Amino acid sequence: MAKGEQRNAPRQPAHQQHLRHPWRRSRRGGRTQRPFPCTAPDLEDAMILAEWLERLSPGPLPVFAHTKQILSQQRRRAESISAREVAQTILTDPLATLELIHATNQRGGRLGSEVTTAESALMMVGLGRYLDEARNLPVLEESPFARDAKRMAALYVLLRRVHHAAWQARDFAVLHSDVRAEEVQVAALLQAIPEFLLLLRAPAEALRLARLKCRMPREEAEQQALGGISLYQLRLPLLESWKIPEPSRELLDPRLAEKPRQTILTACFDIAERAQRGWWDEALLGDYIALAGIENIPIESVIATVHANAMRAEHAADWIAAPGAGVWMPMLPGPWPLEVDTEETAPAQAKPAAQAAPEETHEICPMPDKQALREALQGIEGHLDGSFNLNQMSALILKGLHSGLGLTRILFAMATPDGRQVKSRFTLGIAAESPLRHFAFNLEARDLFGQIMGKMQGVWMNEGNREKLWPMVHPTLQKMIGAGDFYAMSLFANGKAIGLIYADRGHGECGLDQHTYTDFKMLCLQAARGLGKLKL
Repeated sequence: MAKGEQRNAPRQPAHQQHLRHPWRRSRRGGRTQRPFPCTAPDLEDAMILAEWLERLSPGPLPVFAHTKQILSQQRRRAESISAREVAQTILTDPLATLELIHATNQRGGRLGSEVTTAESALMMVGLGRYLDEARNLPVLEESPFARDAKRMAALYVLLRRVHHAAWQARDFAVLHSDVRAEEVQVAALLQAIPEFLLLLRAPAEALRLARLKCRMPREEAEQQALGGISLYQLRLPLLESWKIPEPSRELLDPRLAEKPRQTILTACFDIAERAQRGWWDEALLGDYIALAGIENIPIESVIATVHANAMRAEHAADWIAAPGAGVWMPMLPGPWPLEVDTEETAPAQAKPAAQAAPEETHEICPMPDKQALREALQGIEGHLDGSFNLNQMSALILKGLHSGLGLTRILFAMATPDGRQVKSRFTLGIAAESPLRHFAFNLEARDLFGQIMGKMQGVWMNEGNREKLWPMVHPTLQKMIGAGDFYAMSLFANGKAIGLIYADRGHGECGLDQHTYTDFKMLCLQAARGLGKLKL
């Protein structure tokens, strides 16, 4: 078949491609394997999907007032302004982005060309023509939607989350040397289009979905709110109906999640959603690890980049009437705030408040997670073939120590190339201003850590041995570590010292125990095996 014939060959519609999942959630909430070919539930889902595609079909879209205001200002400079500058304005508004790419592909589809970025769309349409036509764009804040304060608040919250995700995605795509980073940014904006269209055209279902997501798993909530299908099933066929090209849709296809661009997008979506409530969600660590592996940079650099992006995104879109993740940057660890239920409830009768007695506060100590420990051990075992680099293997080890063992301050120090020192290389949970980040000692030293490096062995500093062992720690390291229990173990591979792992639970009420020490040594032994397979 000729190349042109293959490109123009009829393809199965996306809404058929994405309905036949090998797994389907049963009516009782479990997961059962779905047989092929198409069964009655498939037909039912297809009918529901068709109804939603009709309800959310292409049509006029409003833009946010800020978008139209900036476009009006840019129109006055139409002779000198660049397409890239106008594109940056459009890319702050998912609705404007969708409208532009849809209209361009609808016009240009007859010519066989597909547009995946706002800048390319502007060049195809014509910059002056677009700015002239933008004068007639309807404004969301001036439409009947604005009368519903609850719906507008939900739109702004969603916009803030999507703007943050798109900012993160573009930056990490650039770090990955992606020459088409704007495609990743556009995909991040389009990922939430089903939610935007639900709020605009099906507000009752959208607000019900928001309430249900506070009470039950996401997929179950979506199926209840949408009549039996999930946003996963709706997203790709909906974007196809809006003339979004296949390359853009593929970036949002979960079946391609292992590819670098898709990995970046998935991690950035998750970061933006979780960080809306604060930065102490431990699940964020998995996103940082994924990005560290893709970018081949230390996990600490990933975290610093993510935090900096969150602050930049916050300041760049100060017109969005909802707080972003940047405002939670100073948030301290602790229990999550309760979700506010948007459902109308009858006001309760007010009662005089009793004088509350002051309660004694206690530190919340992290609990080991056996499943996370097993996953870390299995993850190392599964990459003994050398398929991981140092950053990926170290991130997996740190995650096992943190999530699996409940250790809060972790340090992986490595032997220097000259074999004279052991110096801190990777840390987790150690404050930027903490001197512990500069942990280092000479391999030939006769202090406690120097002696540990004589062979693969561990130590647990505790009240039972502190009187004997603490004086053996160099005074400089005593100041770095501070008073408190800690674990430490040297790592060897092929008869050669690799480095040392140090871990503790801070200096508060959270102590260490024998059982965790046993698991710590087991994980360190496995870590040494994994590190021994790398080309250090």
